[in-house]
Amino acid sequence: MKRQFLKIMMLCLVVSMASCGDDFLENEQFSTTPQEVTSVKDLNALLYGAFIDATDVTYYGRDMIIYGAVRGDIAYNDGGSGRFRGPSYYNMISTDAYATDTFTQMYKIIGELNTIINSDYTSVGQEDEIKNTKGQAYVFRALVFFDLVKLYGQEHTGGELGIPILLDYDPVLKPARASLNETYKQIESDFEKGISMLDESGINNPGTKDLINKYSAKGLASRYFLYRGTSNAMQKAYNYTLDIIESGVYSVANADQYINTFSQDLSNANSLFELAIGNQARLGTTSIAYMYSDAGYGDIHPLENLESNFDENDVRLELFSGDHVELKYPSIRGDNSIKILRYEEILLTNAEAVLRLNNNSSKALELINQIATNRGISAYTDITIDDVLGERKKELFFEGQRFFDMLRTKQNIPVWSPDGTPEQVENEVENAENRILIYGNSYELAFPIPQRELDINAKMEQNPGYSS
Repeated sequence: MKRQFLKIMMLCLVVSMASCGDDFLENEQFSTTPQEVTSVKDLNALLYGAFIDATDVTYYGRDMIIYGAVRGDIAYNDGGSGRFRGPSYYNMISTDAYATDTFTQMYKIIGELNTIINSDYTSVGQEDEIKNTKGQAYVFRALVFFDLVKLYGQEHTGGELGIPILLDYDPVLKPARASLNETYKQIESDFEKGISMLDESGINNPGTKDLINKYSAKGLASRYFLYRGTSNAMQKAYNYTLDIIESGVYSVANADQYINTFSQDLSNANSLFELAIGNQARLGTTSIAYMYSDAGYGDIHPLENLESNFDENDVRLELFSGDHVELKYPSIRGDNSIKILRYEEILLTNAEAVLRLNNNSSKALELINQIATNRGISAYTDITIDDVLGERKKELFFEGQRFFDMLRTKQNIPVWSPDGTPEQVENEVENAENRILIYGNSYELAFPIPQRELDINAKMEQNPGYSS
């Protein structure tokens, strides 16, 4: 009921802001002067509206999660329903619907967050609440910019371009793409500004999982800094995750609880941040579950060798059902919340950071064993970076992380046929070989900039390899 009420409230507040235009530079927050914010309720409704829009199937409601699973070394798409063929088989074109719809939805959300961030509304006695709401908006904008650059930026294809950085309403703006460095600078600024505002507000409710608090903000920032991978970024990832660990607020789900945590919404001790959906807004046949489950389309399957990564006593094997992964998104109705950030990821990030920074294997061992011993497997007796990455793969599989973990660690990417075998291509001597996308030298590792953005903005540059 709360979600339904807030959705109605948000729509009432922003109906004059939204339109049905096709292009991100000409629709939603960019086509109509933003409505004046006149109360804290207005700000909060806009924030909830941004979170609700993030559960759209074109973003975290389905597509972003599947991009991170099916592009990599853990899953393949049998193509049975015709969905996700372009992203799965790396044959996207500039008019690809997935690249277009995700791009558009993410910039719509950025527009909503910009309205919050740029609001000059003040209210005596409510300064901390306003600061808290704006802090959440900064953190969430950083996350959206981060997701955009992971998909559309050129870091992993040998280029230097990032994404358009839109920070304010401008009805005539036709922005060029920022450089990667400029993009990363903005993301870091947003994360740090948001975390600072959340701290200063004095409001921190870690039990409210569908809002961002100072711990979940630091956790999301740590994901970004781990991805960046520089020594300075790795130190920030370590510091942020250490703050969360030392808070004692969260805990690893034990072996008996683990499977049920994916069906229980907004209540688990291992959950830092979730996007709520619920029965009224259930995604049904457009949900992640419908793509993963044999009871739905069931197009996305684990690769045959994925299960071999797990010890026979590992409780995570219970997530598998035949050649499907059923229980990470257990409701075929698509009404489970989306678990954006779990405590297990915090431990994995801290363990990786501590090894990369100073090779403190005893501390990393302690962290990884908190997960291992709560999954029904034996504790590690020694630990390496490869072990940590292996645990990360096993713990977070099918949650939208694996492809980006492979990219940040500069791995080549295999391409899979609809039958789950390596796609074959002819080499220079006309012999068949596995199709492998070479890190740093394969344009397909980045999504195309949508053609319709190029059509209306002469400053917009396409990613190499995609015709305009």
